[in-house]
Amino acid sequence: MNKPTERLADLGGAVADFAVTGQHIDCIFGRELIKLHKNTGDILLRRTVFEKDGLSRKLIAQGGELFVYDFCTLHIFRQDDLEPLWSRRLGEDLTSDICGMAADKSAVYCSIRNGKLTAVDRKNREIREAQVSNSSIWSVIVYGSDLLCGTVDGRLLLIDKGSLTVKRELALGKKNIASLLVHGDTLYAAGQDGRLFKISPEDFAVLAQRRNVHKKMFRLAGVYGDAVVTVSHPCSEIAFWHRDSMEMIRLLSVPLELSGRAVIDEDRLYVSSRNIPGIDVLRLDLTS
Repeated sequence: MNKPTERLADLGGAVADFAVTGQHIDCIFGRELIKLHKNTGDILLRRTVFEKDGLSRKLIAQGGELFVYDFCTLHIFRQDDLEPLWSRRLGEDLTSDICGMAADKSAVYCSIRNGKLTAVDRKNREIREAQVSNSSIWSVIVYGSDLLCGTVDGRLLLIDKGSLTVKRELALGKKNIASLLVHGDTLYAAGQDGRLFKISPEDFAVLAQRRNVHKKMFRLAGVYGDAVVTVSHPCSEIAFWHRDSMEMIRLLSVPLELSGRAVIDEDRLYVSSRNIPGIDVLRLDLTS
């Protein structure tokens, strides 16, 4: 079943990444940070903050700040006015670039290629780091006093935020666990081998799994109603899976390319992609 997205904001080129907070979307476009109204797509503020264009930059928002990583460098901006606050190189080359990122009220956590984890204190900018894995970590999310991390060699790690030490480990396969999502007392994990896992983060046990979710790389966009939503940019697919049974509810074909971002906020799925000149939106309705 096809259900086309709508163009929310046409910026004339691909958005590298974005975050939805309150009534706004903060996005990376070329050399700029741009703030959009999430309902109208109107540009509210834009600021040139980078020296060069780039599509590999990643962005998250937390507690009034925007965190952007660009290869080996972490940038921090004030979210209200996009003012640069701090910038630091955490690595030097392709063996030490930033692969994943998460933040809480105390720190921003960056996974560095080849298994290092770095924590930057949000108040004094003090940097802590530790080697936590022999394999790179591409997915990092905050889980209470811990971090949940997915490794390239298919493991799920529970890491203490204070000591940056591994508390628990679960082998899910042999391929990259590239996307993680916690909803209530359940963790969902997306594997590059096409499997979607339902996990108890308390017991660190797999409750259920679904194979062949997508034929190529996919990520978790969020939860809507009783559905976990996955998006595969290479397959041009958006899929809805029942949170309990893991059965497919709906599969949508939406033209996408290579990579991008997909975020659920209320009853909307916001999408960026290499073939979208801005931000598109899909109005979610499982009854139609």
